[in-house]
Parts: sequence; C-alpha cells; structure tokens
Amino acid sequence: MFLTVPYLILRRLRARREQVRGEIRYEPPPRPYRESNNDINRRQLLRRRRRRRIFPARISLSEIDEHDIKERYRLNSDVIMSLYELIKKDLISTTKRSNAVPGIVKLLCALHYFTSGSLQSHVAEAGGITQSTFSRALSEVISAILKLADQFIKFPSDTAGLQLVKQGFQGISGFPDVLGAVGCTHIAISPPSEMEQMYRNKKHYHSINVQIICDADMRILDVVSQCPGSTHDSSVLKESGIYDRFEKGEFDGWLLGDAGHGVKPWLLTPFEMPSTESEIRYNLSHSATYSVVERTIDVLKSRFRCLDNPNGVLLYNPEKVSKIILVCCIIHNIAVVKNIEVDLAQDLRPSIKDESTEDDTMEGTVQRDKVVAEYFSG
Repeated sequence: MFLTVPYLILRRLRARREQVRGEIRYEPPPRPYRESNNDINRRQLLRRRRRRRIFPARISLSEIDEHDIKERYRLNSDVIMSLYELIKKDLISTTKRSNAVPGIVKLLCALHYFTSGSLQSHVAEAGGITQSTFSRALSEVISAILKLADQFIKFPSDTAGLQLVKQGFQGISGFPDVLGAVGCTHIAISPPSEMEQMYRNKKHYHSINVQIICDADMRILDVVSQCPGSTHDSSVLKESGIYDRFEKGEFDGWLLGDAGHGVKPWLLTPFEMPSTESEIRYNLSHSATYSVVERTIDVLKSRFRCLDNPNGVLLYNPEKVSKIILVCCIIHNIAVVKNIEVDLAQDLRPSIKDESTEDDTMEGTVQRDKVVAEYFSG
C-alpha cells in the first residue's frame, strides 16, 4: 500500500504534465498553396469575361454630311470610294482578331492627316483609333497609293497625248509647242541630324526641294521629291529622268522654265532684259503660260496642308516625306480629273526663287530667238 500510493501520484503528475504539453505543442506553419496551371488559366478566363473591352466609335463615311466630307478630305464621297476600290486589297486586315480596323477607316484617317496636317493623335482620335494604330495605317495607305503612281502621274509619250498638251498651253496665251511647265517648291521638314546642313535652304529653314512638271489643266506629269532643300533648281532638273529624255530628243516640243534655269533647245526661259517689242511679247506670253505651274503648286499645298503647315513641319525622315509628297500628287491628279476644286489658302509659305547658276546654251539661245521671230514678231 505504501508503495502503491506514490506510484499513483506519479502517474497523475505525468498525465497532467503531458496534458499541458499537448496544449502548447508547436505546430509548423502551413505550406503556401501553389496554383496549378489549370487554376491560373481558369482565373484569367474569368477575368476576361468580367472585363469588357470598350472600343471608340470609328469614323464612317455614311454618317458625315457631304459638305463636311469635302471640307475635311478635300474630295467628295464618290471620289473617296473610287480611290478605296483601287487600294482596298492592300488595306484589308489579315488578322483574325475581332474588331480589326476596316480599310476605309485607314484611308479616311490618312486623307484627314494629308489635308489637315494635324498631329497624329488628333487625327487618330477623330477617326476612332489609337495613335499607334494610325501610324501603322498611314504607312499602309502610303504604300498602297504609291502603287498607282504609274497610272496617275505620267508624261505623255504618244502623239495624240502630246498634241493635247500643246493645245492646252497654246490656249492660255498663244505660246506654241509647250509640253509642260517646270517649277520647284520647298516642303518644310525636320531634318536628320547627320545631314542637317544639306536640308537647310536659302530661307534658312529645312526642306525638300520638289520639282513639278504640269500641263495646262494643272495635272502633274512628273515629280522629283527627294532632293534636299539646299539643292539648286537646275540641279534638281538634271537629276530627273525627264531631263535625259529631253536631252536625247525624245520629244518634239519644249518645257517652260523660270529664271532658275539656263535656256536650252528644249527648255525656254524668259529674257532677263528684253530689248525689243518681240521679246517683250514673248516674255508676257511666257509669264502667263508658265504661271500654271505656280497655281498648281498653290492648289496642291492648299489641298494638302501637311505639305505647307504654318504651325509645323512634316516630322518624318526624308524618305517617308518624299513618299507623302508623291502620294499627295497622285491624289491631286485624281481630284483634277474629277473636277474637285479647292480654295487657295491665304497663309502659304512664300515661294523660293533661285537665280540661274548655269550659262544659257548656244543652241537654246538660237531656239528661243527662232520662237520669238516666228510667233511674237507681230
């Protein structure tokens, strides 16, 4: 009995101690739960379903009044749709994503940019697309329209076409056998840093010197749009393909040029100091006839303010600016053929006139004297 009692007490003490230990027993923290790939995909799918993408309303030609269409795009709806039919295969999106930008929206945004010269962000917002989307769409439209260059900008080579051009010019002021009037204009740009001085013109801003040859109806027959602003007008002409064709005697007729060129057998310029009544009459007729290229340039810049924006310059590299100029000339010719007129802008940059840096050729002087004697002697 004596031995039994302490033993029972000991067991009770041990049991109580184990009970206390059980109450404060250490338990390790639970391991973090790692989502399986299936859980992650399920969660992302639920999130997409909850989040509905909201797209801005995109521009629609059918929702714009015809008057507003002409004000914004300098073309009417029929001409825009005709142009779209020619290039739509290059503008239709090949992506399978929903809500892809329609080709007509890309064209309308590009036309708006050409005619307004506004910032990309403003044009994109007006068209209902993002700025990055507009940037891609603009490149697509430029590439598509450039494919039409041979169709809409070409110097006539057949006898009937050349004769029509001559008749058109002679109807202005009686000047005979004129196949085109050649003039230059400067398009302001932001120059590349490594060639900044090459693009600085004599008016001390950076530009591309663009040469245009047109007919009596202000239709552009030839364009050179890649020469830096420091290039002289006569040098631009020498770099053109049309120069070689006239030099080889391919055409029976001549171009009219201004004082920035030397007289040649196929390039007639005005007399610097006319000394006879015949030479004065020649100069007057030359001036009236030649002015068509000056009007053509003014109309081109008034229709496409990106080429002459009083609030800024074209902020692209010279290669892309050259393409934009050519695209504008193509659309200009389409507008001329469709008789789409435009009011002349009153804030165009003053023209830059070059003085001739080359001597008149003897053959050119003889040809000009012959024209004066035969047609302007009275």
